[in-house]
Amino acid sequence: MRQPLVLAFIGLLFLPATLFAQNVVIPEISWQAMESTGLKMPTSANLLALTNNYTGSIEAQAVGLPPMVDHDPRRTVLSSLHAITGVVQTYDGLLTLRVLRAGGVETNPLVKPVAGNEKAMIGVKVAAAMATVMGSEQLWKNGHKLGAILASVVANSAMALVAHHNAGVLRQLEGR
Repeated sequence: MRQPLVLAFIGLLFLPATLFAQNVVIPEISWQAMESTGLKMPTSANLLALTNNYTGSIEAQAVGLPPMVDHDPRRTVLSSLHAITGVVQTYDGLLTLRVLRAGGVETNPLVKPVAGNEKAMIGVKVAAAMATVMGSEQLWKNGHKLGAILASVVANSAMALVAHHNAGVLRQLEGR
């Protein structure tokens, strides 16, 4: 049971950055419609200059350029950490449910009230994952890029330790 989960976790670390890239839709431009309105087709040199100097201007929006994407390589790291957050929270939630079914007791006072309800437990894990992701995203947007990465690493490490502990409890309860 543990080996496939560990392999999946390690596999997530090596996912290509393109999986986390922002989807940008580039609208179709009807050149006939542009010419019929009296607008002239932009030259490739004008488009290149506009693209290189793009700051969200009205001119760039009129030509149909997509919004600027943050090309900071740390963004890829943070996106990968978001995926790991989901994996670790899911793994911990599944382990916790298995421990409870095997006769274990939930010791986390925040989760204890919903420990008997599987759907509520899943909701708590989803909320915890979302809070981690949203918190690190807020740090990123406020210019604390390294802080966002470190906060995600700390949160994921803490959850990984909790999941590791739960796996040990489950092994004890199942007599392995």
